[in-house]
Amino acid sequence: MSRTRRLLQFSALTVAFAGLLSCGDRASAPDVAPVPVLTEAEANARTTVPLTRSVSLEKPGVIADFEFELPPPGRTAVSELVIGLRIEDADSKVLMKRTDLILSERLPAEVRLIRLDGPAPAEVPLRRISSNLRERLPIEADGRVPGATTTSVDNGMLRDVGLVDDRVHYQDLELANADAPAPGRYRIIVRLAENRPALTDRPAELLVAYSYLAK
Repeated sequence: MSRTRRLLQFSALTVAFAGLLSCGDRASAPDVAPVPVLTEAEANARTTVPLTRSVSLEKPGVIADFEFELPPPGRTAVSELVIGLRIEDADSKVLMKRTDLILSERLPAEVRLIRLDGPAPAEVPLRRISSNLRERLPIEADGRVPGATTTSVDNGMLRDVGLVDDRVHYQDLELANADAPAPGRYRIIVRLAENRPALTDRPAELLVAYSYLAK
């Protein structure tokens, strides 16, 4: 038998053996059931980050005031905590138009994050993204922010708890963020500062989630 023929036979056996191993791995790997998507009521009842709350954007006033638990970030997240909005639509072009509308309306707000663990409640310093999306600017003690900016959060953690529906497209918007807050119990308060009639009947969600780990 020639050397070339022996090499070809050896290669064929190697490929076949690798295929058997691969089949064995697939057979032994447990099937992971997809996480069911939460209903709006179920999502609104969540009190652990990541979380969403259905909100209206057209009128001034408090749109969120509740307590929640903050776990450590997941393996695909970073420790920056985003406080913002999420909008969705099955049509990506419609979603883009809705995003542009919210950005053009600016949506000035007041955002406060209060840590409840410890001897007394304590305000957590917050930051916001600059209009050029390149800087993190400190937010004054009054919590005022000029509006929302586009951002991205860790969808892996959202998906793991049923807050991602693959039938629609999402856009994340940020009002404020906290730099590496410690896990624990918190209170969040978000108040819209001005009337925005152009946003009437424009469904949105308040979003509290970790930023994603860029690769």
